[in-house]
Amino acid sequence: MLDRLKQLQELRANAVTARKAITDKVQRESRAKLTNAETATFAKLTAKVKDLDAQIADHKDEMRRAGYGDPLAEFVAAASARAAYVADGGGMDRTSWAARAATSLAALGVGENRGVVSGSINAPALVSPAVTPKSRPERLIDLLVNRMTLDYSNFEYLRQTLRGNNAAPVADLATKPTSVFTLTPVADRARVIAHLSESYPVRYVQDYADVIQFLEVEMAEGVLAALESQVINGSGTGENLTGVLNVSGTTQVAFATDVPTTLRKSITALQNIGVRPNAICLNPSDAEDLDLLKEGAGGVGFLLDGFQNGTAASGNVLGDSAMINRVISPSVPAGQAIVADWNAIRLYVREDLRIDVDVSGTLFDTNAAKMRAEMRVGLGHLHPASFAIADLTA
Repeated sequence: MLDRLKQLQELRANAVTARKAITDKVQRESRAKLTNAETATFAKLTAKVKDLDAQIADHKDEMRRAGYGDPLAEFVAAASARAAYVADGGGMDRTSWAARAATSLAALGVGENRGVVSGSINAPALVSPAVTPKSRPERLIDLLVNRMTLDYSNFEYLRQTLRGNNAAPVADLATKPTSVFTLTPVADRARVIAHLSESYPVRYVQDYADVIQFLEVEMAEGVLAALESQVINGSGTGENLTGVLNVSGTTQVAFATDVPTTLRKSITALQNIGVRPNAICLNPSDAEDLDLLKEGAGGVGFLLDGFQNGTAASGNVLGDSAMINRVISPSVPAGQAIVADWNAIRLYVREDLRIDVDVSGTLFDTNAAKMRAEMRVGLGHLHPASFAIADLTA
């Protein structure tokens, strides 16, 4: 009877492995969803796992009635190599896209005989805490590489409000000088950023293969655009995050002669307090004006040599040694620039960006569907002085 139990466990492990191979393939190909054929196969394998679970449970009961001890305990020693195949995870890393996709499919009742009128599947995590800094950030959110997962909605962090370095040479037995590094605890909570799509006919899904992908991209980009706006302009009141322009303690830089001079003085202001800026964020109109500056009134040649591959190349103005990236975002108000070390801000991720689909209620009556995209995130300003807010207007 123990051999039969081992056989059932092996069949279950094989089914879980086959199911994992499907989601692994989807992940390798960077797809957001399974094909119809993959979904059908995944559903069959899930149903098989559930059936084997039932057979295993029945066989254990039969073994107990036959006088065996605890068959599970006896089997663990013989099958320790398969201990990773727990629950329905099948040995998958539960932080991976494949694991979350499998869990989402199971939650929707795939493989069970019941109608599903609504549900959700996590899109590939666009704000996942595990990120790799891009060599040339394309948008503001690419700068937010300091990220942390939240287990709860509320969080607390330490904000550095004062840095006074008094280190100096000290004679033997003399009292060492005291440096002042003031940290202030800040409590906050994650906020929901979300929006809904208009309702659309369900037949679109059947007739147009790319409509769902189109909607998913539009919905996801809308949430990320709102996040970028909050990072810069959030008021900190109600359900708004506190943005860089509204947090106290930033480094203010007044307009000085012209835009290039002001930007260069912003870098100097940060360097003087021991901060190495890694990016300049500009409004599109200000970036255009900077690129089109010419030598003197009516000059022919352009004043600056521009930006190469998104990196400041004008060494005499923007500092070639720092290799400061330029990021253009409409979230930055025209007439202002943000020069900063963006590692001094932290994005707290309570819930990755996800997309839900609903066809219930009144939507069911008209054979329509609706999407909702949302995330839950918080923002921590670890060292506000690392952000120089430059005024680009006289």
